[in-house]
This record gives sequence, C-alpha cells and structure tokens, in this order.
Amino acid sequence: MQRKESHIDKKLDENLNRLPDLNLDFEKSKDEVWAVLSKSIEASGTESSGSLVEMFPGRIWMIAAAAVIVVLGTGLFMRLYTTEVIAPLGEHVLAQLPDGSEVKLNAGSSISYKPFWWPFNRETHLEGEAFFEVKKGEEFEVNSQAGRTIVLGTSFNIYARENQYKVTCFTGKVRVVARQSGHVLEIIPNEQAALNRDGSLRLSKLKNPEEAASWLNDMFVFTGTPLNEVFDEIERQYNIAISEEADLDYLYTGNFSRNQTVEQVLKMVCKPYGLQFRNSGQEFVIVKVQK
Repeated sequence: MQRKESHIDKKLDENLNRLPDLNLDFEKSKDEVWAVLSKSIEASGTESSGSLVEMFPGRIWMIAAAAVIVVLGTGLFMRLYTTEVIAPLGEHVLAQLPDGSEVKLNAGSSISYKPFWWPFNRETHLEGEAFFEVKKGEEFEVNSQAGRTIVLGTSFNIYARENQYKVTCFTGKVRVVARQSGHVLEIIPNEQAALNRDGSLRLSKLKNPEEAASWLNDMFVFTGTPLNEVFDEIERQYNIAISEEADLDYLYTGNFSRNQTVEQVLKMVCKPYGLQFRNSGQEFVIVKVQK
C-alpha cells in the first residue's frame, strides 16, 4: 500500500525547494548532501553582508557627520565658555585661575577668562584694577580697553579704568602694548608703563613701587592726582555715592586707609581745599566752605 504524503513532508519539500541553486540528489550520501548545504549557506551570508553595506551607505555618512558636529560643537563650547569674577564696590576679591595663577581684584573691578580653553591660551580680560601673580608657563595675556599686557611668569599690577592704563612690574619682565597706537614697552621690576593722552606709552622708574599696589594693604596713596579721581576711589572702596557742588579743579597728594571711616577720609581730603561735605542720606555732597 502506498504511503500518503503527509503535511510535514509537503512543508519539507517546499522549504528545500526555496534554497537557491541546490541540486539535491537523494542518491548522494548524507555527508555529501550536508556539504552542499554548507556551501550554499556561506554563499548566502556573504551576499547578505554586501547587500547591507549597499543598502545603508547614507546612514554611515550620517553617523560620520554627526560625530564631526559633536566634535566641532564641543570645541566651540570650550572656546567660547567664559567665567567672570567680580569684585563689588567696597570689596576686594581673590580669583584663582586654572593654572594656579592668582589675581587680586580691587573694588569695582572684574576679570573674565575661558577655563576650558585655558590649556591652549592663557588670556584674560580686565576692567578696573588688579594685582597678578602668574605661574610660569606659556604666554599669559591681559586685555583691557586701552591696552594689552603680556608675560610668561611674573607679578605686576594693572590699573585700567576708563581711559587710564598703568602697568607696574614687581618681578620678571612685562610687555605692555598700547591698543590705539600699538606702542610697545618692556618693563622690569620697579618700572611702570602708563598711557599718555596721545595713545603712546611713557616709562617711569619708581622709587617706591609698592605705592602702586598699596591697595593690597588697604592703603591708598596719591601723588598729584586730580581730586575727582580721589573721590572716585573713595566711592569704590566704601560703596557710596559722591556728588560735587563745588569746583574740584585741584591736585591731591596724600593717602588714606580703608580702616578709617568714610567721614574721616572725606574730612581729611576736603580740608586742604576749603571744602566740606554733607550726608544727604543717599549720597555725600561736596560743597565749598562759605566765608
């Protein structure tokens, strides 16, 4: 009696017929048939791998482009991210830079720098007054509105307020560049480079260079300084407002300590010029003594 073809046999035949280019000769041994199947599977796998590369070339380029964008974006972030340290009126602040260099900020001053870009470029921007103690290393640059100061490793004081620009060297060597004229001076300890009205720099040899940074010890020394600039410094150190109802066309030579009260300081500064002050509650007003 003939055996009826089962459902399983039909399925097996269908699956065998789907295999590509197989010549299944059932007269062959089991090992020979397996060898034919193995070769077919290997050929099929190689074809599939090639097809995947051909099917997704655009995706590979997209991944590469995304990687480039991430790298560029990270670099741009490192290049532009800025940290700013501010010394408010009435306060002195110490700023620690990424390489261990220190900047002591006088009242009403600020310094900014790029911390993530620091290993590639030691550059800062200063507004106001600060004393720098720079660790030795690559070139260190301080930019201000009126000039640039470049060093390798040294200590120096910079006064950069409005159109005034003075750099005093305490150790090492400092290169000062006037921004408007491009005039360059290199100064050594006990020397000061200051900006002239015409944009050039003048060199001064100081007998008492410590006076240029006396503010570090809460002392403020003035020699032939316009009186209105002295009042500006008093405003910064005591966080007060001062207005004038009198002519202040005087030059002041003297000093004061921040340990004194603001009333004591104003009295000492005003007296030689026949000036007085009154406290209006919101500000101190400078007036001429009535005769």
